Order: sequence, then structure tokens, then C-alpha cells
Amino acid sequence: MDRNIGKLLSSVALPCLMMVEGSIAQEADQDNADVDVITVTARLRSESLQEVPESITALSAGQIERAGITNLRGVADLTPNFSQLENFRPGLARIQIRGLVTPQVGDPPVAFVVDGVTASDLEFMNQDLFDIERIEVLRGAQGALYGRGAIGGAINITTKKPTDEIEGSVAASYGNGNNMKFSGFVSGPVVEEKVHFRVGGYYRNFDGLINDAFLNEKVDSNEEVSAFGMLSFNLGENTYLDLRGRYTTTEAGLGYYQNVSEGSVEDFSILSSQNVLGVDNRDLGEFSAKLEHDFDGATFTLIGAYSYSDQSALSDGDYSAVPSDFVFHFAGAQENILDVKSFTVESRLTSTDDGPFRWSVGSFFQNRERNSAFTSYDDAVGDARVEASAFTSDTAVFSILDENKSKAWGLSAQVNYDITDQLEVTAAARFDQDKRESVDARDIAGTFAADTFKQFQPKVSISYQATDDFLVYAGYSRGFRSGGFNEPSPLINRVFDKEVSDSFELGFKSSFADGMTTLNGSVFRINQKDAQITRFNIDSFTLENISVDEAHSQGFELELSFKPTDELSFFINGGVIDSKIDAFAERPDLIGYSLPHVSSYNVSFVAEYITPIHEDFDLFMRTNIQHTGPRIFNFDIPDIESSSKTMVGARIGIQNEVWSVTAFVNNLFDQRQIEDLFLFGDGVTDLARFPNRPRTFGVEAKFKF
Repeated sequence: MDRNIGKLLSSVALPCLMMVEGSIAQEADQDNADVDVITVTARLRSESLQEVPESITALSAGQIERAGITNLRGVADLTPNFSQLENFRPGLARIQIRGLVTPQVGDPPVAFVVDGVTASDLEFMNQDLFDIERIEVLRGAQGALYGRGAIGGAINITTKKPTDEIEGSVAASYGNGNNMKFSGFVSGPVVEEKVHFRVGGYYRNFDGLINDAFLNEKVDSNEEVSAFGMLSFNLGENTYLDLRGRYTTTEAGLGYYQNVSEGSVEDFSILSSQNVLGVDNRDLGEFSAKLEHDFDGATFTLIGAYSYSDQSALSDGDYSAVPSDFVFHFAGAQENILDVKSFTVESRLTSTDDGPFRWSVGSFFQNRERNSAFTSYDDAVGDARVEASAFTSDTAVFSILDENKSKAWGLSAQVNYDITDQLEVTAAARFDQDKRESVDARDIAGTFAADTFKQFQPKVSISYQATDDFLVYAGYSRGFRSGGFNEPSPLINRVFDKEVSDSFELGFKSSFADGMTTLNGSVFRINQKDAQITRFNIDSFTLENISVDEAHSQGFELELSFKPTDELSFFINGGVIDSKIDAFAERPDLIGYSLPHVSSYNVSFVAEYITPIHEDFDLFMRTNIQHTGPRIFNFDIPDIESSSKTMVGARIGIQNEVWSVTAFVNNLFDQRQIEDLFLFGDGVTDLARFPNRPRTFGVEAKFKF
């Protein structure tokens, strides 16, 4: 654990223990001295955040807008023990929550749910957040409610709904790197009280900020177009139907790894130097229908969804502009093609009685096809620029194809019972089964693999409302994510097992001074069995999922907020994780190390100030500071860890009810950090490092009507 933890907690968190709650879980009412508590649906029914016995960070629409949050990383920066790192290409972000990590082969450690639809793949998680009503991050295993994949938590996102009256907004921003973005939406009735609509979208064009020394060109560019639409129907007194759709197309830079050595892992004067420009193209489509009917005493919800992702990428295969020596180093390019299609049906029957006994039952089915192709190409020159069109079947060295299928289903139930007005017991359980297959169609007999992964996931908690302003709770929950199959190759292990986590938690929620000050906290321990980690296998030049036999993470979290005046608000949160490998038959030398990508701590501080400067205008100022502890990145280099980093951002603007103009800066002091690091060792590239972006800044304007 980093020696700076004590200093951070004493200098930042502890003085505020009696003042603040950094989950940023409340929306400030600027017209009076009280605070409106956010309503969340973490337990699949609407409840006050401060009354739910769970560790939840919740962001309202106003907080999302004021923070300038446009992606999941912005959410992670404000959440204890939750982080996201960039990686190779835009669809492969690494998520870490309470010490559980994202393997590149397999599933993330969280369930990702948008408007009740559970995402089937990591591809559908890493895209811009737009027109969002609320974001909830639940920490700890949530398998009993959210099913397989919720081994470390769940992210529950609610988008904005159509409105009864015509309203909308348009926005534009411009920043360094020629970063332009235009967005907007319009909403209103089609048929009064019967049919309503909401449509919108955005266009972004970014030249990039990270330079390639050989190509003398920016390599982190991004051009993206996204459009969405929703129709809401009132089919009767108690029946409602929502139809939603979203399409996004992206062209972005990728694979801009930098060649470093052990002594230069944080020397960011070293630039990428590749002779093949990496480009990733991705099309995403998501369509869903939700039918809801209110019975006497219960609400029935049925959701059907179809999602697809078509992705193709080509990049430098040796991360250098050096010709082959045909002994250790072979110049080349690599192509990755991924096609994901999924169909999901979820249903739920939830009691609406506010009495002491509340319940819900649900079912889930998901059919997913995930077809991938990896091709390695020869670069005959190696030290001159080569365009993507030069790499054809004639220059292909080898390819690995994988047709992967998953059919999963689950049944769940939950009960909440108030033993007394102060004492509540919650019990939930879910059984999930996931049948998976994998094959290379060129060699069915030699590569076909199939297995079924299933798990019973219970959850129990007890909470005591000691006073109106103080809740204490304790709970246990289990989660799991399916095992699966590595890409067919004789040089790697074909099968990896399911992962199971058992989470134990003790926490409290409190508020003071008529709700102006709140303080939440928790301590936890998570025991993992067969923790999934991905490594790069240099022999097969492929990614390989391996299982750590036993690991654990334990720690604590504090979430604090304080509003001393109508104009000024402070938000602070922090988390500490002690992650350890307890048993690892394949690598006993790693016992006692943490899992890769797990930061030992993170602290976030936010200050917001809004004050009238004219009868029609307000001045808005916001600063945010995120401090993150060290982490390791790869089991091949377990003794190399990053240094701790502090990132500072700020926003200042003028606003009223109709328009706003805001100047912003992210990474104010231009801190550089490692996003990914792995051992390449081909005689030219010792270690391959993926960097973060440097300082970004700009101005944005918004008009509402």
C-alpha cells in the first residue's frame, strides 16, 4: 500500500468526515437551503439513495452536465475504488472495481444496464454517454439481481424520457487538437397524452494530440456520429410501451504503443514510432422495446433488445519502424475483425405495495454470437510507411478465427421485509446458466469446444435505521462470470473456467444539518476463485485468458458531501484496496502480488460554486482533483508499477435557464501516465506502453428551447 495514503486521508478526507459525502449522490436545489435526494432503482424499484443498504454512487442529470461527463471514465473518476484505463483500441477499455478487473478475453467485472437492457459484451459499454437522466454504480457482487457478469458490481444507466411539451437543446464545443463536437435533441408529443417522442444525436471530429515520431502524424484521432430515437406510447390506463434505437459509427486511431524499457516506463518524451498507421472502424446498433403494465399490487415489465457491433482494425504489428532481422524481430501488421450480435429478453414482476413485505421475480434470456478474426501480415520493408491496402492475403503470415456462441438464461427473486419500522431484511437469489461454444470453421474437428457454466447467486442483507438520518447495514452476496475459450491455437490453453466472487460488506449512511451534510462509508472483503486475467502470449502472438486460483481484495470507502451555503458545494470520496493473490498454481512466484491494473487507492475532490452576477445570469465554477495510487500492469513484469498521479480539471462559465457558455480544461498540469504496459521482447521493443492523452481544453456553448 502506498505510503501517501495516510497523508491523503489525513489532509483531504478526515477533516471532512463531519461535513461531506462524495458519492455526489444528491442534486443541489439552488433555490433553497435543502438538498433533493436522488431516487435510484438499484434494487429494481424506486427508492431514496440514502435508504438503500448498498454502496452506490449516483449521478443526476444536473451533476453529469456540470461535470462535463461524456463517457464512463468520467463516472469512474468520481467513484471510490472504480477506474477505467484505455487500451489498444476504443472498444477495449479496462474497468476495475473493488479489485476485480477486465480481461481482454472474456467479460468485464460489472453488469452494464441501460434502460433495463443488460449489455451482452464489452463492445457496448465504451461509447459516449449522451442525454442521460441518471447513472448508478453499485459496488460489490450483484449477481442475485443483475446476473452473470455482475461479479464486482453493476452500472445502471437511465436515459431521459420523452416530454409532454416540446423542448430541446443544441450544443457546440471546440478544443485543442481541432476537437469539434455538435449535439442536440428535441422532445415532445406526437399525440397529446398518447404518444411522445425524443430524438437527438451528436457529431464529433478530433484530429488528435499524440504524435507518431516516424509518421509525423497524430495517432489518436476520432470521428464519430451517433443518433438515437425513442417513442413512448400510452396504450391504456395502465399499459405503456417504449421503443428505443441508437446507431453509432466511429473511426478512431488505435494501437499507438510506445517502445520503452524498464528504466524509461514513465519517460513520456519517448513517442510512438511506427510505420503503419492504426485505424479502427466500428458500427454499433442498439434497439429495444419495453412493455409495462400496472396490475393491482404489482407491475409487469417485459423488455426485448437486439444489439450488434461490427468492428475492424488494422495497425502496426511490431510497434516499430524497424525492418525484420528474421531472428527475433519480424516487421508486420495486424488486423482484428470482430462481429457481435445479441438478442436479449428480460421480464420482471415487482410488487407496488409500500407495506412491510415487498418482492420481485424475474427472468432473463440472451443469445449472443461473437465472431472474431486475427490476421498477422508481413511487412516486407519495415522502415517505410505502408498503407493498409498493401496488406492482402498474399502477405498474410497466419490467422486465427473464432466463432463463439453463448446462450444464457437466468431466474431471480428478491424479497424485502420490514421486521420493524427500523429493521429491514433483504434476501435475493438468482440462478444463471451460460452455454458456450467456440470453433474455427476451417478445422471443426480440431478446434470445436463447448461447455456450460452455471451458478447459484444468493444475497442477504440487514439494515437498521437507527434514526431518520442514520442507517447501518451488513450484507453478503455472490457473483460470477462465465468461463470460456481462448482463440484456437496449439500454443495456448483452450479453456478458462468461470470466476466466482463472495462479497462481504459493512456500511453506514448518514446525513446532518437538515440534509446539507451527508457521510456514507463501508468496509468490504471480496474473495475470488479462478480470477480471470488476460496475458499476451508472445509465442502465439495472441491474447490468452488464465485463471488465478484464489485472490482477495479488501478495503474501505468514504463518500462525503457538504453544502455550506446555497452557492457553494463540496464533494469528496476515497477508496483503499488491498489486493492480493493467495494461490496461483501456474505462477506461485506471484503469490502476495496484486492483480494487474488494480490501483491501491483513489481520492476525488470536487468544489462547485454558482452565484448570481446579474438578475438573469449565474456564474458557474467547478474544479475537480483526482489522485490515484500505483498499480502493476502485467504478470510478466510484476515488479514494475506506476507512480501515483494527480489529475486536475476545471470548468467556468456563465449560464441562465436558456443558454450557457463554459470554458473547460482537463488534465490541467499535463500529467502523463501509463494506461497499459506489457512485455513484448522481440529485440526491438522491450516493453510496449500505451499513454494517456495530454492536457485538453476548449469552450462549449449550449442553447435550450
